[in-house]
Amino acid sequence: MKNAYELRETFALRNHNTTITRAEFEARFTATRETVTFTFHGWDGKSYDGERRRARVLRSNEPGYENVRFVKVGKSLHYIDEDYLVLEKATGERHPGASWLVDVERA
Repeated sequence: MKNAYELRETFALRNHNTTITRAEFEARFTATRETVTFTFHGWDGKSYDGERRRARVLRSNEPGYENVRFVKVGKSLHYIDEDYLVLEKATGERHPGASWLVDVERA
């Protein structure tokens, strides 16, 4: 598996290299029935204590990225960092962290 952030280099980035088009997003990612529990580990302005979120998993059809789990929250596409577990203080559970990859433009 390749580093998920290297996938950004293959995108046709727009808007100060922060967004991709809706068409590119739909061509490269497919929603699955799988869900994942994760945390933004504070950078979303809410989950400073590891509060969890759930989202539907997206998979990429790009070679080398088939096993990377992605989630889309709002306009932003994130990848799940399986190696970085964050402690949720309220429950004592550990969840993988999500890291921002790119924003998706509206259709």
